[in-house]
Amino acid sequence: MKSLASLPEELHEQVMRAMLPGEEPLWVAQPIPSLVNRLTIPSIFFTVFALFFSVLFVAIAGWVGVPFLLILIAIPAATPFLVRRRMQRTVYLLTARRALLLRPEGRRSWQTLAWPLAPGMVKERVLRADGSGDLIFGYEGGKDGDSTAVPMGFFNLPELRRLEQLLMDITEPLPVAKG
Repeated sequence: MKSLASLPEELHEQVMRAMLPGEEPLWVAQPIPSLVNRLTIPSIFFTVFALFFSVLFVAIAGWVGVPFLLILIAIPAATPFLVRRRMQRTVYLLTARRALLLRPEGRRSWQTLAWPLAPGMVKERVLRADGSGDLIFGYEGGKDGDSTAVPMGFFNLPELRRLEQLLMDITEPLPVAKG
């Protein structure tokens, strides 16, 4: 967990804009940045594939194929670094009312996703051996009518159990006293 004050100024400003009047942050975190994760595996595979065919193309076409070789290698090879940068600029926030995800959508625009806090809001949990993991709050349909469901939530959390316990404490109704 991070403190709001420990965020870089740009992220701190985005968090303050995303909160509703009267909301206070209860928990703030950022994903664990990594070069290799489930988002970059296809890119790494394509880089190896492109390298093989580019070398083959250069062998057949000669030096004329070198610019194509560089382009085919550079684009997928840069993807893991771009994903890591995006993760470094992503913020997860929990208030007493909502779970918020703030992530960049380019150089100056931001996307804010919010889920109202409710019992059972976590649809799926992925816990890793080191205690990190993912909390999935729902699924979004793929783009352009694609039937692929894209998980939405908090990914690569450093302390998954701590957040889960906090969510349970906030969303579970208090037992009714009999008597």
